[in-house]
Amino acid sequence: MRIIPVLDLMGGRVVQGIQGARARYQPLRSSLTPSSDPLPVARALQAETNCDTFYIADLDAIEQRADQRSTILALAEGLPVKLWLDAGVSDAEAVQRWLDGGVDRVVVGSETLDSVANLQAIGASYSNEQLVFSLDVQQGQVLSRCAEFRAAPPLSVLERLAAAGWRQVIVLTLNRVGTGSGPDWRLLESARCAFPDLSLIAGGGVRSIEDLHRLSRMGMSGVLLASALHRGWINRRDLHSLTSG
Repeated sequence: MRIIPVLDLMGGRVVQGIQGARARYQPLRSSLTPSSDPLPVARALQAETNCDTFYIADLDAIEQRADQRSTILALAEGLPVKLWLDAGVSDAEAVQRWLDGGVDRVVVGSETLDSVANLQAIGASYSNEQLVFSLDVQQGQVLSRCAEFRAAPPLSVLERLAAAGWRQVIVLTLNRVGTGSGPDWRLLESARCAFPDLSLIAGGGVRSIEDLHRLSRMGMSGVLLASALHRGWINRRDLHSLTSG
Protein backbone atom coordinates (compact mmCIF):
# COMPACT_ATOMS: atom_id res chain seq x y z
CA MET A 1 0.00 0.00 0.00
CA ARG A 2 1.44 3.33 -1.09
CA ILE A 3 1.91 6.08 1.50
CA ILE A 4 1.16 9.46 -0.10
CA PRO A 5 1.92 12.55 2.01
CA VAL A 6 -0.30 15.57 1.45
CA LEU A 7 0.67 19.20 0.94
CA ASP A 8 -2.29 21.57 1.34
CA LEU A 9 -1.17 24.87 -0.17
CA MET A 10 -2.75 28.23 0.54
CA GLY A 11 -1.14 31.60 -0.03
CA GLY A 12 2.25 30.06 -0.72
CA ARG A 13 2.32 28.13 2.58
CA VAL A 14 1.49 24.63 3.69
CA VAL A 15 -1.59 24.80 5.88
CA GLN A 16 -3.18 22.42 8.35
CA GLY A 17 -6.33 20.94 6.88
CA ILE A 18 -9.20 20.34 9.30
CA GLN A 19 -12.58 19.00 8.17
CA GLY A 20 -12.52 20.95 4.90
CA ALA A 21 -13.25 24.23 6.74
CA ARG A 22 -10.71 26.17 4.69
CA ALA A 23 -11.60 29.61 6.03
CA ARG A 24 -10.12 28.48 9.35
CA TYR A 25 -6.95 26.85 8.01
CA GLN A 26 -3.71 28.10 9.58
CA PRO A 27 -0.05 27.72 8.55
CA LEU A 28 1.24 24.26 9.35
CA ARG A 29 2.78 23.49 12.73
CA SER A 30 4.68 20.23 12.46
CA SER A 31 6.83 18.02 14.66
CA LEU A 32 8.94 17.29 11.57
CA THR A 33 9.99 20.82 10.64
CA PRO A 34 9.64 24.38 12.00
CA SER A 35 8.83 25.63 8.49
CA SER A 36 5.55 25.98 6.64
CA ASP A 37 7.30 26.71 3.34
CA PRO A 38 6.32 24.00 0.83
CA LEU A 39 9.75 22.70 -0.18
CA PRO A 40 11.18 22.23 3.35
CA VAL A 41 7.93 20.61 4.47
CA ALA A 42 7.97 18.27 1.49
CA ARG A 43 11.58 17.30 2.13
CA ALA A 44 10.82 16.58 5.79
CA LEU A 45 7.86 14.41 4.82
CA GLN A 46 9.90 12.53 2.26
CA ALA A 47 12.66 11.90 4.80
CA GLU A 48 10.09 10.55 7.27
CA THR A 49 8.17 8.36 4.84
CA ASN A 50 10.59 7.55 2.00
CA CYS A 51 7.63 8.23 -0.28
CA ASP A 52 7.78 8.32 -4.06
CA THR A 53 4.62 10.42 -4.53
CA PHE A 54 3.07 13.58 -3.08
CA TYR A 55 -0.52 14.71 -3.28
CA ILE A 56 -0.76 18.49 -3.58
CA ALA A 57 -3.99 20.40 -3.08
CA ASP A 58 -3.87 23.98 -4.37
CA LEU A 59 -6.63 25.28 -2.13
CA ASP A 60 -6.55 28.74 -3.68
CA ALA A 61 -7.30 27.25 -7.10
CA ILE A 62 -9.94 24.93 -5.66
CA GLU A 63 -11.63 27.97 -4.09
CA GLN A 64 -11.50 29.68 -7.53
CA ARG A 65 -8.78 32.13 -6.60
CA ALA A 66 -5.47 32.53 -8.46
CA ASP A 67 -3.56 29.25 -8.57
CA GLN A 68 -0.10 28.72 -7.07
CA ARG A 69 1.60 27.68 -10.27
CA SER A 70 5.06 29.03 -9.42
CA THR A 71 5.10 27.20 -6.08
CA ILE A 72 3.94 23.95 -7.67
CA LEU A 73 6.46 24.16 -10.49
CA ALA A 74 9.22 24.73 -7.92
CA LEU A 75 8.11 21.57 -6.11
CA ALA A 76 8.12 19.63 -9.39
CA GLU A 77 11.69 20.80 -10.06
CA GLY A 78 12.97 20.41 -6.51
CA LEU A 79 11.61 17.00 -5.51
CA PRO A 80 12.70 13.60 -6.89
CA VAL A 81 9.16 12.24 -6.61
CA LYS A 82 5.94 12.08 -8.56
CA LEU A 83 3.36 14.82 -7.99
CA TRP A 84 -0.39 14.34 -8.01
CA LEU A 85 -2.10 17.73 -8.15
CA ASP A 86 -5.62 18.84 -7.34
CA ALA A 87 -5.86 22.41 -8.60
CA GLY A 88 -9.60 22.51 -9.17
CA VAL A 89 -9.48 21.46 -12.82
CA SER A 90 -12.79 20.92 -14.57
CA ASP A 91 -11.84 20.68 -18.26
CA ALA A 92 -9.32 18.96 -20.50
CA GLU A 93 -7.37 22.13 -21.27
CA ALA A 94 -6.61 22.71 -17.59
CA VAL A 95 -5.36 19.14 -17.27
CA GLN A 96 -2.90 19.67 -20.11
CA ARG A 97 -1.61 22.89 -18.60
CA TRP A 98 -0.51 21.08 -15.44
CA LEU A 99 0.90 18.05 -17.25
CA ASP A 100 3.02 20.43 -19.30
CA GLY A 101 4.27 21.95 -16.03
CA GLY A 102 5.76 18.70 -14.76
CA VAL A 103 2.89 17.25 -12.74
CA ASP A 104 2.70 13.47 -13.12
CA ARG A 105 -1.01 13.02 -12.51
CA VAL A 106 -3.80 15.55 -12.39
CA VAL A 107 -6.48 14.98 -9.78
CA VAL A 108 -10.01 15.63 -10.99
CA GLY A 109 -12.00 16.36 -7.84
CA SER A 110 -15.73 15.88 -7.64
CA GLU A 111 -15.89 19.09 -5.59
CA THR A 112 -14.84 21.29 -8.51
CA LEU A 113 -16.19 19.20 -11.39
CA ASP A 114 -19.01 21.17 -13.00
CA SER A 115 -20.45 18.70 -15.49
CA VAL A 116 -20.48 15.07 -16.55
CA ALA A 117 -19.69 16.23 -20.10
CA ASN A 118 -16.39 17.74 -18.94
CA LEU A 119 -15.55 14.55 -17.05
CA GLN A 120 -16.18 12.52 -20.19
CA ALA A 121 -14.00 14.88 -22.24
CA ILE A 122 -11.16 14.60 -19.74
CA GLY A 123 -11.41 10.82 -19.64
CA ALA A 124 -11.37 10.63 -23.44
CA SER A 125 -8.34 12.92 -23.76
CA TYR A 126 -5.94 11.41 -21.22
CA SER A 127 -4.79 8.00 -20.05
CA ASN A 128 -5.32 6.42 -16.64
CA GLU A 129 -1.61 7.01 -16.00
CA GLN A 130 -2.21 10.78 -16.18
CA LEU A 131 -5.38 11.07 -14.10
CA VAL A 132 -6.79 10.37 -10.66
CA PHE A 133 -10.37 11.05 -9.63
CA SER A 134 -11.08 12.29 -6.13
CA LEU A 135 -14.49 11.41 -4.73
CA ASP A 136 -14.92 14.22 -2.21
CA VAL A 137 -17.41 13.33 0.51
CA GLN A 138 -18.70 15.55 3.29
CA GLN A 139 -20.94 14.02 5.96
CA GLY A 140 -21.84 11.12 3.68
CA GLN A 141 -22.77 13.33 0.71
CA VAL A 142 -20.82 13.78 -2.51
CA LEU A 143 -19.42 17.30 -2.70
CA SER A 144 -19.66 18.60 -6.27
CA ARG A 145 -20.58 21.54 -8.47
CA CYS A 146 -22.09 18.95 -10.83
CA ALA A 147 -25.76 18.51 -9.94
CA GLU A 148 -25.83 14.87 -11.10
CA PHE A 149 -22.97 13.91 -8.80
CA ARG A 150 -24.18 16.03 -5.91
CA ALA A 151 -27.51 14.22 -5.91
CA ALA A 152 -26.00 10.73 -6.10
CA PRO A 153 -24.76 8.42 -3.31
CA PRO A 154 -20.98 7.93 -3.25
CA LEU A 155 -21.18 4.34 -4.50
CA SER A 156 -23.31 5.41 -7.47
CA VAL A 157 -20.64 7.90 -8.49
CA LEU A 158 -18.01 5.18 -8.18
CA GLU A 159 -20.15 2.93 -10.38
CA ARG A 160 -20.28 5.63 -13.08
CA LEU A 161 -16.53 6.14 -12.87
CA ALA A 162 -15.80 2.42 -13.16
CA ALA A 163 -18.16 2.09 -16.13
CA ALA A 164 -16.44 5.03 -17.83
CA GLY A 165 -13.04 3.38 -17.52
CA TRP A 166 -11.53 5.31 -14.61
CA ARG A 167 -9.16 3.09 -12.65
CA GLN A 168 -7.65 5.18 -9.84
CA VAL A 169 -9.93 6.91 -7.32
CA ILE A 170 -9.27 8.72 -4.06
CA VAL A 171 -12.09 8.35 -1.55
CA LEU A 172 -11.64 11.51 0.51
CA THR A 173 -13.87 12.04 3.53
CA LEU A 174 -13.36 15.76 4.12
CA ASN A 175 -15.16 15.97 7.46
CA ARG A 176 -12.59 13.56 8.92
CA VAL A 177 -9.50 15.36 7.59
CA GLY A 178 -7.18 16.47 10.39
CA THR A 179 -9.37 15.04 13.14
CA GLY A 180 -7.63 11.74 13.90
CA SER A 181 -11.11 10.27 14.27
CA GLY A 182 -10.36 7.29 12.04
CA PRO A 183 -11.23 6.67 8.39
CA ASP A 184 -14.78 6.27 7.17
CA TRP A 185 -14.63 2.50 7.42
CA ARG A 186 -18.18 1.88 6.26
CA LEU A 187 -17.71 3.83 3.04
CA LEU A 188 -14.26 2.43 2.33
CA GLU A 189 -15.26 -1.17 2.98
CA SER A 190 -18.39 -0.81 0.84
CA ALA A 191 -16.39 0.74 -2.00
CA ARG A 192 -13.70 -1.93 -1.81
CA CYS A 193 -16.26 -4.73 -1.86
CA ALA A 194 -18.36 -3.25 -4.67
CA PHE A 195 -15.50 -2.28 -6.98
CA PRO A 196 -12.67 -4.80 -6.62
CA ASP A 197 -11.05 -3.68 -9.88
CA LEU A 198 -10.70 -0.03 -8.88
CA SER A 199 -7.44 1.19 -7.39
CA LEU A 200 -8.75 2.95 -4.28
CA ILE A 201 -6.83 5.45 -2.14
CA ALA A 202 -8.18 6.38 1.29
CA GLY A 203 -8.09 9.91 2.65
CA GLY A 204 -9.28 11.50 5.87
CA GLY A 205 -9.08 10.60 9.55
CA VAL A 206 -6.11 8.21 9.69
CA ARG A 207 -4.49 8.36 13.12
CA SER A 208 -2.54 5.20 13.84
CA ILE A 209 -0.43 2.45 12.40
CA GLU A 210 -3.35 0.12 13.19
CA ASP A 211 -5.47 2.15 10.77
CA LEU A 212 -2.83 1.66 8.09
CA HIS A 213 -2.64 -2.08 8.67
CA ARG A 214 -6.41 -2.35 8.43
CA LEU A 215 -6.47 -0.34 5.19
CA SER A 216 -3.73 -2.57 3.79
CA ARG A 217 -5.63 -5.72 4.70
CA MET A 218 -8.70 -4.29 2.96
CA GLY A 219 -6.73 -4.06 -0.27
CA MET A 220 -6.50 -0.28 -0.49
CA SER A 221 -3.91 0.80 -3.04
CA GLY A 222 -2.79 3.83 -1.08
CA VAL A 223 -3.53 6.28 1.69
CA LEU A 224 -3.22 10.05 1.98
CA LEU A 225 -1.45 11.20 5.15
CA ALA A 226 -0.76 14.62 6.65
CA SER A 227 -1.86 15.31 10.24
CA ALA A 228 -0.84 11.85 11.47
CA LEU A 229 2.72 12.51 10.30
CA HIS A 230 3.00 16.10 11.45
CA ARG A 231 1.64 15.29 14.91
CA GLY A 232 3.76 12.19 15.32
CA TRP A 233 0.86 9.77 15.51
CA ILE A 234 2.60 7.75 12.77
CA ASN A 235 6.37 7.79 12.34
CA ARG A 236 9.04 6.21 10.16
CA ARG A 237 9.36 3.19 12.47
CA ASP A 238 5.64 2.53 12.10
CA LEU A 239 5.88 2.82 8.33
CA HIS A 240 8.82 0.44 8.25
CA SER A 241 6.76 -2.12 10.15
CA LEU A 242 3.99 -1.71 7.58
CA THR A 243 6.26 -2.35 4.60
CA SER A 244 8.29 -5.10 6.26
CA GLY A 245 5.32 -6.92 7.66
